[in-house]
Amino acid sequence: MALKLEEVTESERIIFNKKLAKLAKFKGRGTELISVYIPLGTDRGTVMGQLSEEISQSSNIKSPATRKNVQGALRKITSFLKQIDFKIPKNGLVVFAGNISEQEGKSDIRLFTIKPPLELKTKLYWCDSEFHLAPLKEMGEHKDVYALITIDKNEATIAVLIGKKYEIAGSFTSGVAGKSRAGGQSAKRFEHLREEAAQEFYKRISEKLNDVFLPYEDKLKGVIVGGPGVTKNYFLEKDLVDHRLKKKILGQIDTSYTDDSGIRELIQRSETLLKDTAMMKERMLVNKFLEEIARTGLAVFGEREVNEALEIGKVATLLLSEEIGWSVFRFHCEQCGSFREIVSKSLSFNPGREKCIKCGSPQLETVEEIDYLDFMLEKAQQTGAEVEIISTETQEGMQFYRAFGGIGAMLRFK
Repeated sequence: MALKLEEVTESERIIFNKKLAKLAKFKGRGTELISVYIPLGTDRGTVMGQLSEEISQSSNIKSPATRKNVQGALRKITSFLKQIDFKIPKNGLVVFAGNISEQEGKSDIRLFTIKPPLELKTKLYWCDSEFHLAPLKEMGEHKDVYALITIDKNEATIAVLIGKKYEIAGSFTSGVAGKSRAGGQSAKRFEHLREEAAQEFYKRISEKLNDVFLPYEDKLKGVIVGGPGVTKNYFLEKDLVDHRLKKKILGQIDTSYTDDSGIRELIQRSETLLKDTAMMKERMLVNKFLEEIARTGLAVFGEREVNEALEIGKVATLLLSEEIGWSVFRFHCEQCGSFREIVSKSLSFNPGREKCIKCGSPQLETVEEIDYLDFMLEKAQQTGAEVEIISTETQEGMQFYRAFGGIGAMLRFK
């Protein structure tokens, strides 16, 4: 059985969902918010031609304010695609633009981009009162992989849990006879046959488990074993499961059944276990970070210090709090042609007030607005650093956000 695994890290998923949540909050007055989905390989001329046609068609919009905002958004998208020379990332690109001002009569046209974590297959132009996010939402769902086993003395079921969906990988019956023996058989002989049948039963289950999951050992988050009674304990004691899978066993859970319904029951009863496992990992990460700061000096915190470490390739693991809500604005000076990035930490930041630091010109075009976490993720990936997003659901996560500003890094070297 080949598993269909998708290469999206937990950090990428969290940041991606945070961007979608931000975009979902924007509401336009009328159909002023534009979404453009561009898969890799899309013809440049086709896209630019369509945008040009939409600008022309929008002149028929009756409302002067709506017409101005739609045309402004379309021109912003066109300008952005020219700025990047229509270089589309490997998974495609989605561009959002429109007037996001909550004040009637005021225009605040912003442009946002998303690089999908998975291959974009939808080519789309959409103009509505909200950004069109439906094709992206499924990409942000949990895709963690778990091995599930339910077992009793009569039958067993193995399943693969990927995100919210599961698939049965194997079903087994034991063939183990009941405790009342057939006539003429000695008690010792009968018990020996029962043990042989049970051993063969356990062996078949273990072989299937190893065959299905060992090829994906590095992607497997954990193994959960369920079933009524003590058979699950006996099975694990036999030491037939490969040690690489055995060390990933998260726990044993009592279930009433061992068939397909038993797998569903195991999933429902595992929610707390899976959540506790994620929280434990987070606690260990933050505690290791604190230890590196206190004892070895192989950790830094703060925006400037972490960015300096990233630039020279010192960062092994970048830690970012999911509470950080900053944005990064990319500007282009229409006077001297220079580019500039500004980190905005305030909702009251007005990009229209900025001037070029090279020539002093106020003619700065906002090329795009990026979520700060996404900006830092891209920086880390360029240097091969791992990225971990820390929640504030644990005491350690809250401490990391409040005491260290939510930005830290563990280093490869001092």
